[in-house]
Amino acid sequence: MSYATYMQFCLSHPTEGYYMKSSNKIFGAQGDFITSPDISQIFGEMIAIWLLSQWESAGRPSRLRLVELGPGRGTLIADVLRVITAITKKSSQPVTIQVDLVETSLSLREIQRERLNGAPASIQWYDSIDHITPSNDSFTMLVAHEFFDALPIHVFRKTDEGWKEVMVSSRVTELDESNPEQYPRLQHVLSPEKTAISTIFGNSSSRFQSLPVGSDLEVSPTSFRLARKVGEVLAKNTQTGPSLGGCGLIIDYGRDHAFGHSRRGFKNHQIMDVFHRPGECDLTANVDFAYLKESMQDLVPVYGPITQKLFLTQMGLMIRLERLLQSHQGDQTTSDRILEGANRLINPQMGEEYSVMGISTTGGPVNPFHLLSDASK
Repeated sequence: MSYATYMQFCLSHPTEGYYMKSSNKIFGAQGDFITSPDISQIFGEMIAIWLLSQWESAGRPSRLRLVELGPGRGTLIADVLRVITAITKKSSQPVTIQVDLVETSLSLREIQRERLNGAPASIQWYDSIDHITPSNDSFTMLVAHEFFDALPIHVFRKTDEGWKEVMVSSRVTELDESNPEQYPRLQHVLSPEKTAISTIFGNSSSRFQSLPVGSDLEVSPTSFRLARKVGEVLAKNTQTGPSLGGCGLIIDYGRDHAFGHSRRGFKNHQIMDVFHRPGECDLTANVDFAYLKESMQDLVPVYGPITQKLFLTQMGLMIRLERLLQSHQGDQTTSDRILEGANRLINPQMGEEYSVMGISTTGGPVNPFHLLSDASK
């Protein structure tokens, strides 16, 4: 089978997939990994401030639509909604907010429903962004945080004959009774022949054609298609008529180039082999942001990517941190926790490995993306 099929089965199988089984402890300190929104509320607040800056540039429309792809436990959308609600209440005219969440896991939907219980917005769940259309009466704000890194990837290798796909196959080995979890083992194998898939997607970007023979390439056609859909949802000029347009942020592991060996598993906050306990580990791969840009740049203006550290600091992380610490003077335990969380967001592990890409149809300021330079990539 292709690695894309293997990844999709492991993560999204209806009953045994990693994100589908309620018994899998996914998020948080007691789960397999912890995300930026769970580390500090500042993360969601800075995202909300950027989204609101685009709403301001759009003329403060009276109807807002918040869309999140893969909301997890609902922490990020709750923080964003809290800030946006507080600011829009000061608008000269009432602002109505609709929240659309793209989530396939029923167990995660229940967690999100509990987190957003009592929220001052109408909330709707969707199985796919394909069910969300451009809006002619609402300004759309979209967020995709750690969404694209979990989408299936195909793996190709460039040979003298062209691109061939790296597949997943079983490996017959002698049973080691001292470590039964290792068996049966899976392995990567190279397809003996070129296929239509390897030829089409191996050459789907002009950037890939310059890679030397022997190079491995991770390509996510699913990411390309869904990013294209993001562009369609946020675009002003659509096939179905005029739209108010919108803005969005895509935040994920990755850079503005392709990767060949970034796929990995996560279990108990540790990086694991991708074949370790299928269905019980998260599987992820770095995002090729240049590929996402290629999918939508003819539809919407795209900015960045820049590092998470640059984005958060330029949006005012330190100012917000100082205010939070002042409000908890005398409570050293809470102050230490707040400071530690803010530092984790911008330290090299998270601040440099995560990238942020902006999308906006407003034509207004897109701070901090104007700071993008070769040094910030």
